[in-house]
Amino acid sequence: SLIDELQAKTIKEGEAEAKAYAAYFEWCDDTAKNGEHAVKTATDQKAKLEAKIGELTSDIDVASSTIDDLAGSIAQAEAELKNATLIREKEVADFKASEAELMDAVDTLGRALGVLEKEMAKNPAALAQVDTSSTAGLLKALGAVLDGAAFAASDQKKLTALVQARQGDDADDLELGAPAAAVYKSHSGGILDVLEDMKEK
Repeated sequence: SLIDELQAKTIKEGEAEAKAYAAYFEWCDDTAKNGEHAVKTATDQKAKLEAKIGELTSDIDVASSTIDDLAGSIAQAEAELKNATLIREKEVADFKASEAELMDAVDTLGRALGVLEKEMAKNPAALAQVDTSSTAGLLKALGAVLDGAAFAASDQKKLTALVQARQGDDADDLELGAPAAAVYKSHSGGILDVLEDMKEK
């Protein structure tokens, strides 16, 4: 009958809808479970990444501190090198100046000796009588001889300064306890001996 047909159709459609609902419910349940798993996985990954970021940040801080220490050490080393270079340059300049002064003194003494040797050849007796035991006597004799030989005035001043400096060194030796005989050994010789001794020293 028509009623039976309608009832059967309704029951069939109801069963189909119930089956569809059950499938949809299962899909929703699976989706929810998958979503929860994804959230948990992402949360765990986030925690690991945050821990790694913290570790790397700590490493950066340590590296930055090390860089600062090294920069300070480099700056200190550069300053020490600069100071050492300045000291070395000053020492070199002082040495060159001292060397030039010494060479000039040796040259002056050499020329003075040349003049005195010529005068000695002309009049050996007169120079042999010169008193070299005192600075004043030595300078007076040198002045007289060198004036007569037309020795340059500037060179005579240098020679005078050298003799006086030598006398001062001898006095220092006496104060330090050196025997007088050793200090004035060269003074007992002639004027040439005195200048030769000065040139050698």
